[in-house]
Amino acid sequence: MSTMGKRTGRPVGGGDNRAVILAAARQEFAAAGFRGATLRSIAKRAGVDVALLSHYFGNKDGLFAATLELPDGVGDALVQAVSGPERGLGERVTRWYLGMWERPETREQMQVLARSALGNDVAGARMRDLLTGVIHRPGLAVLDENPEGVGLAMAHLVGAALVRYVIRLPPVADMDFETLVARTAPAVQLHLTGRSS
Repeated sequence: MSTMGKRTGRPVGGGDNRAVILAAARQEFAAAGFRGATLRSIAKRAGVDVALLSHYFGNKDGLFAATLELPDGVGDALVQAVSGPERGLGERVTRWYLGMWERPETREQMQVLARSALGNDVAGARMRDLLTGVIHRPGLAVLDENPEGVGLAMAHLVGAALVRYVIRLPPVADMDFETLVARTAPAVQLHLTGRSS
């Protein structure tokens, strides 16, 4: 039996297999959602044998979870935002959350999370876990004092992000970032503190 043309499990051009697979998986999950993406389509995009995905991540759920790991410092940035004075809290939290959608190092994870969570229970549970895990970090006890307000603030922020970055509804999608923060922050401030400023 000929083995010519058969993939060896290495990405085209060499490199770090795990990183290449994660990058391809983020793109595939962002484009097709959790349900639409397959291990085969991710392997094809990465240029590797599909068995390599199982080797590194176990299964599709494991790979999906790995694509959502946010860089170190994301939670610390939220602690900083919440640790400041009450005045301006809504703006700092808004800037932290929407900033994750803007930054290249976190943009794809946020896209994957949102698109997948909308159509899949596993992905929706993962989104809840991720948000809950970030919100309940040490140093954020102030958020535990107002769980309803935090929930409503997150609903407002997630909604703004979906409209801007996923649905891309004009004029929100065309708005510059500073205007977006200025228009969104007062509602977040009201939810978190009971006051609009």
